[in-house]
Amino acid sequence: MVLWKRSIYTVVTPLPPTVSRETAIEMLHSHSEMIELNPLVINHTKCKPPANAPPDEFHCIWYELTDRITYLPGIKGQVSYKACFHDLPRGLQTHVYAPAGLEIKEKWSIGGNEPGEEREVIELGLGNLGVPREGLYLREDVDMSCNVFLTGFVKKTLNKAHGVLVDRLVVKADLADDKKAREGYRRASVLTGNSGISGPTSPSPSPGPGYGLGLRVTSPTITSPRSSHSSMSEAHINHSSMSDVRQSHSSMSDYSFADSTAPSTTIRGDHSEAPPLQSIAELEATDKLSVPRGAASEIRLPPPSPVEMP
Repeated sequence: MVLWKRSIYTVVTPLPPTVSRETAIEMLHSHSEMIELNPLVINHTKCKPPANAPPDEFHCIWYELTDRITYLPGIKGQVSYKACFHDLPRGLQTHVYAPAGLEIKEKWSIGGNEPGEEREVIELGLGNLGVPREGLYLREDVDMSCNVFLTGFVKKTLNKAHGVLVDRLVVKADLADDKKAREGYRRASVLTGNSGISGPTSPSPSPGPGYGLGLRVTSPTITSPRSSHSSMSEAHINHSSMSDVRQSHSSMSDYSFADSTAPSTTIRGDHSEAPPLQSIAELEATDKLSVPRGAASEIRLPPPSPVEMP
């Protein structure tokens, strides 16, 4: 009769504040890295699920692993077994089928809160395991079944190996998160054109719309407020002059001219208050009276300047 013992326990490891939840979960979902971080594993390859695999585990990812185990000081051996891996939104589940009827079910998960997030409600009984009130932590739930005589040895070996695995996982996650931050900084520097050298820089003038087409682009002329005011005044004067000319032309168009031979015809204006205008015949008679008949108007010119002969 074989005596079996089932051991269920939980191990909590706080994560450094530089590790984000996304990076920690990515590390758990990387099966090869999780296997290689285990100091007992010396080889691993993907394999098909065994014929007796449960239905819910048949479609998981299966690996065949080889461990090097020290049974006694100076006595070492190798053990090969199969295990399935199943990714969860916040962690990873594994089920190991080892020789001698050893089965280990583990659940790795990331708990806690990141800076700026609401605090996570802590489960009963986990406060004594070192769950931090602030920050993220790695939780490992172990459900192990094995021979009662091998429980102590298996548990001791498993805890020692997983302690090294967790330490390596934390450091690797920290390095991966730091690498992401550097890559994001470089990407932002390339997009913004900042090479990381601080200092005052003068922006280069941007080419105009005619750049590269053989066109000469001239900059607009900036006038001072005084010259602008003067130009506006000149424009106003010109506009007033044009208005006067237009008004004069309109006034002249209002006058009606009659035949010059009719003495009774007069030139009338629109203004009733103006004195009556004389007819053309009266104007001619006035001119004849003011200028004597036969008299010619004399035009006096200045004396010519003397010309010197050589």
